Amino acid sequence: MPLAVTFPSVLAPRIRLALTVAALCAAVIVVIVILARPNGDNTGATPVKTGQFYGATLPATFPAINFALPDQNHHTIRLSAYSGQVVAATFIYSTCATTCPDIVAQLTQAINELPHPITALAISVDPTQDGATNVSSFLLRAQALSALHYLVAKRSVLAAIWRQFAITPQRPVKSARADFTVKVVLFDKIGRARVSYSGLAALDNPDVIAADIRTLQSEPMPAHPPARKDL
Repeated sequence: MPLAVTFPSVLAPRIRLALTVAALCAAVIVVIVILARPNGDNTGATPVKTGQFYGATLPATFPAINFALPDQNHHTIRLSAYSGQVVAATFIYSTCATTCPDIVAQLTQAINELPHPITALAISVDPTQDGATNVSSFLLRAQALSALHYLVAKRSVLAAIWRQFAITPQRPVKSARADFTVKVVLFDKIGRARVSYSGLAALDNPDVIAADIRTLQSEPMPAHPPARKDL
């Protein structure tokens, strides 16, 4: 007489195998999610310092500089007036559709993380388009009316600053499409540019910009600062 085979005795090994496979798949999915998860709200790439800073360290031969340009409130902003303070500068234009608002957003977010906010300068790369109305509209859209000194002058005046920082100004006339050098620069307490972030990818993580600012803020002010080069 044949032995009776009960369904539980046949199905039990199969169920255990299925549960094991399911558990392994779930574990693999968790690992994939963890590895792909962004770092905070940013891209997920782990920031790495190169020397003192996360951003690019500028050559030690880079001079301490000074310039004087009017801002959106018709105040003359002199870099030398911020001696003893860290200053951030970027290069934008007011009719830029997306790139410039992104730059400003990342920079202001970094500054907002600091216990002691710093001065931020936006230097025009298209003075023809950067009239008072366009600049005011841009600052309103970017919610940066009080966060930035927007500096505009004649092209011949700005050209010396562009050259110093290897900036290609905006070339197309009346264009919302950005075609200029994207860069943020951090000045130390003596007015020397020490750190730069080139391209939007370098600005993806405001945390690292804030960290570099704090590093510069922690440095002591030299007793005898060098003379500044006027641009």
